[in-house]
Amino acid sequence: MPKRRKRTGRIASALTIVRQARAAAKSALESLREEIRTTASKLSKLVAEEKSFRLDLFGAPARRGGRGPGRPRQARGKRPATVRRARRKGTPRAERFFRKLGNTFTLEDVRKIAGGKAGISLAQWSRAKRIRKAGKGYQKVPA
Repeated sequence: MPKRRKRTGRIASALTIVRQARAAAKSALESLREEIRTTASKLSKLVAEEKSFRLDLFGAPARRGGRGPGRPRQARGKRPATVRRARRKGTPRAERFFRKLGNTFTLEDVRKIAGGKAGISLAQWSRAKRIRKAGKGYQKVPA
């Protein structure tokens, strides 16, 4: 077997510098990992202390079901019933208001009957061309 020649010159010095840099980086990385481990253990101890402190101050937390806050309890095996609004029976309210009015009326007359819905009723009737503006008030349009 032939013997290896020793490297001399610039190449040898460059390689030693690279080896030294890698060794320094390796030791720095290992020290960072050790610091992270110690910090994590300190943090877990602090979290445990906080939990015990809260338990001592406020007592055990109220136990809730598996549902989120504000959710109603559910009977086992049953599906929740869908909540529906009751269907309004009879003629629409605007129609009832319209029948109560005379042939000519003012906004005040409508407000007495319809209350807060007066503006909605007037707009609805004018779109349907059931009323028209007449002088200081409104007039029903003959069908």
